[in-house]
Amino acid sequence: MSHFKSEHFSNRAGHRQGGAGTAAMPTADVLKHLGDSLHTQWRRYRKRLKRCQKHFSEDAVHASRVETRRLLSTLELLGAFIPEHDLRKARRALKHHLETFGQLRDTQVQLVYIGRMAGTFPDAHTFYDWLQSRKARFAREARKAVRHIRTKHLGRRLATFEKEIRHRREQITREQAFVIVRRAMNQAFARVARLCRQVRAGDTKTIHRTRIAFKRFRYMVEALTPLLPAVTPDHRRAMRGYQCMMGDIQDMEVLLAALDKFVQKEGVDIGSARRLKKELVRWRQMLVQIYLNAAGRLQRFWPPPGLRQPMQKRKRQSA
Repeated sequence: MSHFKSEHFSNRAGHRQGGAGTAAMPTADVLKHLGDSLHTQWRRYRKRLKRCQKHFSEDAVHASRVETRRLLSTLELLGAFIPEHDLRKARRALKHHLETFGQLRDTQVQLVYIGRMAGTFPDAHTFYDWLQSRKARFAREARKAVRHIRTKHLGRRLATFEKEIRHRREQITREQAFVIVRRAMNQAFARVARLCRQVRAGDTKTIHRTRIAFKRFRYMVEALTPLLPAVTPDHRRAMRGYQCMMGDIQDMEVLLAALDKFVQKEGVDIGSARRLKKELVRWRQMLVQIYLNAAGRLQRFWPPPGLRQPMQKRKRQSA
């Protein structure tokens, strides 16, 4: 990545991780929090899913996707205490739920992009109409698919996880549990920083890989937020904005692929299609540059501001 040196991440991230979380309520009952969160999120997930199955709408889809992500967030943190092979099927089931709405969500985003261009690029109107027809088809398919989502097996797995968490509370202290969580957070952040150092402006796949890792890290932070007072709403918004910058680039990649499919299937004027694609490629390059200029903000996200201050005070007092 030519816009900033890799040492910026390796040194700053490594320095910050050394004390990450040690001052963040080390006596908090992390395992109780995770068990309670799992129970609560499972209830909310089922409620929103049932609503979406009975009354399919854009709002119902959005609410269902949000609760699915939140339940996934809790599962990510459970990975610090429960073996990955036990979590894999539950995580896969929830991701399958999200994928049910994937094409519909992508097309909705694409319509927003192309709708903005229609006034300047008349050639975009035909493409916009084609996307509208795809949205209607994907909505029908999603409505049908979501009705077939079953949660019985997933519920059994999550009940097993709750029992395992209760068992772990009897085996380890609160301090030990916090150390385990802190280590998991540090490792997740270190992976994001490593992938970020590998980002190349000409290869958006490197940005996509970084986004996936960052999303996992962000989920973990959000699941632990009640125990981390330093993770303020502003901090969470900043993390979401950082992820959205990378997400915008991926959205543009998917949009370009959709345009190629549109050209192949509809036999549109090649000249018009080229003009439209040229503008989308220019837009993608702009989005990539925006992310590259802001990529260095990553080091602000872990540990959050203020987490190490109490530890530093204790050191001064002991001196």
